[in-house]
Amino acid sequence: MKKNMQQIRHAITLLGYCLMVIVLAACQEKDLPGSAPMQLPTPDLTTIRGTVGGASGYDYELSWPQVPAGTVMQVAIYKSGMQQQGLVPCPSNKLTIANMPTHEPYEFVLKLASLDGSATSQGTIFTYTRPGAYPVKDLKMESVDNGTSFSAKATWQPVADATSIIITATNGERTVEETIDGKATEYAVSGCGKDEVWNFTLVAANAEGKALPVSGSVKVGRTAVGFLSVYATPEELVQKGDDDEASAWLWLHKQHPDADFLPFSTIDSQEKLQKYRVLWWLRDLEGVDEEAVWTMPADVVSATPYIKQWYKDGGSLLLWSHATVYVGTLGRLETSMLRGNDHTIGAGAGGINNDTWRMGVGLNPGGKFSIDFTSHPLYNGIGAEAGDRCKLIPVKGAGWTEDHNCLFFNIPAVLTGKENQDEECYRLLTEVYGIYPLGTWDSQIDFVSQLNIWEARPGNTEFQGTILCIGNGGCEFSMKNLDGTPDKSANPKNNPYQGNILKMATNAIEYLKTR
Repeated sequence: MKKNMQQIRHAITLLGYCLMVIVLAACQEKDLPGSAPMQLPTPDLTTIRGTVGGASGYDYELSWPQVPAGTVMQVAIYKSGMQQQGLVPCPSNKLTIANMPTHEPYEFVLKLASLDGSATSQGTIFTYTRPGAYPVKDLKMESVDNGTSFSAKATWQPVADATSIIITATNGERTVEETIDGKATEYAVSGCGKDEVWNFTLVAANAEGKALPVSGSVKVGRTAVGFLSVYATPEELVQKGDDDEASAWLWLHKQHPDADFLPFSTIDSQEKLQKYRVLWWLRDLEGVDEEAVWTMPADVVSATPYIKQWYKDGGSLLLWSHATVYVGTLGRLETSMLRGNDHTIGAGAGGINNDTWRMGVGLNPGGKFSIDFTSHPLYNGIGAEAGDRCKLIPVKGAGWTEDHNCLFFNIPAVLTGKENQDEECYRLLTEVYGIYPLGTWDSQIDFVSQLNIWEARPGNTEFQGTILCIGNGGCEFSMKNLDGTPDKSANPKNNPYQGNILKMATNAIEYLKTR
């Protein structure tokens, strides 16, 4: 986790937001920074039109009359005070926002500019908030074992203003469509067969309109969780092991008593893994060099062929801290590629840090487009703070911190062959390669580059399972005591944001149970 200048950056974020508000409020009198001399006529607000529609019914098109020859309209976009797009030329005299959410105030700043960049106009602001119900939030999918069959179940938070929830659920052969009361918070499809994949889409609606659809999927069947360890017993782990590893097991055992402690040394056949849907490995090394992180212990090497086949067959893994390099050992990404590009791996003893560490949960590459990660199930129930260009989640407060990052740069550009500020890079990375960035240092939101917190879905590979990687150094499972001694506990007490870490762990396990 990058921690330099955190407090100053937070102050700058607040100042930047205030300045943005001033700019928007006084746009007729003041120009945006970096513009050419204001010599062109200001766009006439009364001639700008906005319409909702498109094939989905959720798009919003902003349009204006033909501009004078030799000029082009530039448009910047803000959503709820957060910049989504810098000034971008729109030569077609229109701009479409696909899938505009409800209840989110949009501000469009329109400026006329000469094609040669020699002159510009003052800005005009056009605002719009799409009416309708709030969207379904914190959707959680679950496989329920009924003894002789399974149910595919969805739960969500109450939607304050919905009068109905429109549900579509399908496994590709069987489809269920139903409209239920807007106050409902769960829905289940019964009679599901083992290993069926059910896809749910939920749309909250009221008299003013429909919210954006929210989707989730669940593969019904086994849900057992195994906690991987290089130690032979839980007692040995707690006595001799790292505090983060020990605390993770103690917490899991308390929250999920049916979860198994699974030493690598006992995995000597495929049968040993058949009951499990999820395997979790939290590996935290201290006082070693980087080579030790890349080097797998002998018991791990021996177990890997069986884990790899299990992963190919649809098993899913949660890899935390230094365990994230195991994604290369399994063959999901090449270790040589991970090692051969920029990466940050820390394994020091740590020390006192007085900052609050926040991670970015979105991207805004060069102001060209924006991606919000907070709708991923990993962040269900975790409050995000508004940054100037993306949302932030605090993960670590003041205290003894180890700063054990284990993350990789430039992999998206290497895989896709596209520039890391190109929207096509993100599209190919996710839709073709199945790699989804989910969290980043707040200094890296300008690039589709950092694999910090990220997900590897099957994509174009032979692996049918999913891997979640938590490589952010701020996601330390148990911060040490102020004197540097370990706190091995099911409820670590030294991090004021420990609740966010534990909620992420819960969400990760529950999400992977559905994959």
